[in-house]
Amino acid sequence: MIGLTTRPAGLYANYRPEPLTISLVGGNNSTMTTYVVCDIEADGPIPGPHSMISLGAVAVNKAGKKFGECEISFLPLENAKPHPATMHWFTTEAPEALKHTQHHQVSPKEGMNKFGDWLLTLPTPRVMAAHPAPLDFMWINWYIQTFLVERLEKIPFSMPFFDKNGQAAFDIKSYAAAVLQKDYKDIGRDDYSLELHDNTKHTHKAIDDAREYAKLLIKLLNKNK
Repeated sequence: MIGLTTRPAGLYANYRPEPLTISLVGGNNSTMTTYVVCDIEADGPIPGPHSMISLGAVAVNKAGKKFGECEISFLPLENAKPHPATMHWFTTEAPEALKHTQHHQVSPKEGMNKFGDWLLTLPTPRVMAAHPAPLDFMWINWYIQTFLVERLEKIPFSMPFFDKNGQAAFDIKSYAAAVLQKDYKDIGRDDYSLELHDNTKHTHKAIDDAREYAKLLIKLLNKNK
């Protein structure tokens, strides 16, 4: 663990981040893509009416090098309310994961600025990845567009945090379907062989799940040589 204060330049000159403690290994640039494997937990299905309550991210490349991790627990959005069905699921199926999100909570703006600071330390090119990507990307993109708007290079779509286009995410589930030559509907965490997935308990803690899918992605990338 190291203490890091990023100092964005140019477009970010007016931003003054707080010191951020992260786990970091690696350099600034790479010929390999850095996959920022993300997992989110939310208290409902829709960003805005509901809130993202935790975000976990693990940065890796195809060679298996790990560049760091980031974990953030968020305070609820103003005027948002948890969805009763989602909270019932959490309290009955994953109470420890819910409890985990309630420690060290920060405001959405503070949390997303810390996430942005961490992303900017990672080697480029970098792309977000998730399993499945549409769900996690929907939440992360909404929070970036809402709380990091002053740090975006061009409104609304060009981000400095991921690759130049910024509006794409790598879907691990779709990639697995192609590599394993299976139908998309037949791809899920219980459908992977032990060669690819060690049946680690899916805790629904965002950082645990991000670590799990980062390991899976590395194996899939190297299976498709």
